[in-house]
Amino acid sequence: MQQQNSFSPKARWDRFEPDKAGFNADALDERIEVLAFFKHAKIFPKSFIWNNKEYQIDKITYNWQEHIGQALINYFSVNCAGQMYQISFNNTTFRWQIDKIMQ
Repeated sequence: MQQQNSFSPKARWDRFEPDKAGFNADALDERIEVLAFFKHAKIFPKSFIWNNKEYQIDKITYNWQEHIGQALINYFSVNCAGQMYQISFNNTTFRWQIDKIMQ
């Protein structure tokens, strides 16, 4: 009878193995400038500048938060003129970035 090891490194939420998990070939991960307002401890992005072009956010379709190490990341799925984008805000570094174009 073979004994199974009960330890699983994938069970920890803060563990990242770049060669196996977390890699997304479609990810942009590019810094952007964002015009946003904060109300009642919530963030509302209104527009962003990416590659010297301004994108007006028509609608925030979904938002969520994730802890990555010590950082708290706020993610937003936004609609700009019929195209969907995922952008994010890092509460530790105060960095906005575009994560991906969704199709």
